[in-house]
Amino acid sequence: MRYTLLFLAMLAMAASTPAADGLPDTSKMNVLLIDIEDCNAGVWGCYGNPICKTPNIDRFATTAVRFDSAYCQAFCCNPTRTSFLTGLRPPSTRVLSNGHVMNEHLPAGVLTLPEMLKNKGLYTAVISKLFHTVDYAERQLATFDRIELYDKPKGWNGPGPILEFAPVKRARAAGNPPPPKGKGKEFNEWRRKQSDRYGDSGIAAEQDGDYRKAQVAVALLREFAKTKKQFFLAVAQARPHTPLIAPKKYIEMYDPAKIPAPPAPLESLKDFPYMKRAKGGNPDIFTRQQPTPQQVREAIAAYYACVSFVDDNVGMVLDALEKEGLDKNTIVIFLGDHGFHLGDHNFWSKYSMLEATRRVVFIVRVPGAPANGKACREFVEFVDIVPTLADLLKFDAKNALEGISFAPLLADAGRPWKKAVFMTDGNGDNVVRTRQFSYLEFPSGKADKPSALYDLQKDPWETVNLADDPAYASARKEMAELLHAGWKAALPK
Repeated sequence: MRYTLLFLAMLAMAASTPAADGLPDTSKMNVLLIDIEDCNAGVWGCYGNPICKTPNIDRFATTAVRFDSAYCQAFCCNPTRTSFLTGLRPPSTRVLSNGHVMNEHLPAGVLTLPEMLKNKGLYTAVISKLFHTVDYAERQLATFDRIELYDKPKGWNGPGPILEFAPVKRARAAGNPPPPKGKGKEFNEWRRKQSDRYGDSGIAAEQDGDYRKAQVAVALLREFAKTKKQFFLAVAQARPHTPLIAPKKYIEMYDPAKIPAPPAPLESLKDFPYMKRAKGGNPDIFTRQQPTPQQVREAIAAYYACVSFVDDNVGMVLDALEKEGLDKNTIVIFLGDHGFHLGDHNFWSKYSMLEATRRVVFIVRVPGAPANGKACREFVEFVDIVPTLADLLKFDAKNALEGISFAPLLADAGRPWKKAVFMTDGNGDNVVRTRQFSYLEFPSGKADKPSALYDLQKDPWETVNLADDPAYASARKEMAELLHAGWKAALPK
């Protein structure tokens, strides 16, 4: 009770936002949120990747603002999604790991984005995963007018599926048995093996769940164009989350022999805080041991195949938005919930506070915004999404927001903005990143070093820990002070 009263007392403390001159009236616009999983920000062509083929998102980026310095607040799915759906940082949501049931941890009175938009009067629809799991967010999902390709919360009585799909029969490969009953050790081992693989999915693109999610989105957009209702539509893609499997035609797009070795190899790491992991197994893939050089190339090629598959699916949705004439009145947000290591530092998957995990793909299009077609290098964070949409659509965000509307950057992508971004893990360890430095502290004692400092201008891949270098003592002190001062100390003036 005491915590709740203190939390509610913060309502008036949300950061003020500089005016966003030049934006059109956005209060009656629709919102299309496309969220994908475990995405390394550097894989997209528009973000500078010369190998991975992503023509649809690259084309979309030419009509939107591409945020090159966008960061999430947590290094795994549940806390980062809770954060960007509330506008609160993980210490305030109290959702710090994938095992935390959101509705048992959120402070009383905290609403999520779909609830706020429903209160605003928007028609709300979701296609597959938005919250970590349905049972974590039954109250929030119950507010949706339409739920597609997603388990339904108890008591929800909305319409049936807009499209029907034939079941897919998958041929089971040797060593890939059906799941055992129960949730014990045998099930956990089966789940590990399901995740720890890459290559041909064995089914056609049209049979795949991600493709079908896009088809459902197209059908809903067609319906929205007829009804003229102001809508919020969240569309998920499960990839490029592990297992790194995709329809064969996408796997065949990439030759592993042409994939270069990952940066930040083991021998380049000095006083590395995650050395135990760098020499052992990983979460999700290569879980038992480090891959061979050939496996590295094959897995990266498979990851690119998954990304290209997502790109085609998202392209289908964006094309439908334009075909139905909704692109002129719909705010589109494309994001990955957090990053993903692709062999750098001998790491795969997430669960680190390094750049590959904390940096995210984030592209936003507001029809008529002056900055559309430009890249923004200024820092933005996922906690900024709710305050930005509240600013654009003119609704009461209700929470004690711990982000700030980046609407001014949609008008002027080059205006000075935040000086730092922040991230936490579930152990109480934290990182702050500025233009020049990243500084990590590990009070949990679970890392191999108590802290790490990296000069990103000289060492963008965070290989040489300078925390104990006397030449960087002043920089370490300043970064530690900024980390402890927190997010308010980094806001634009």
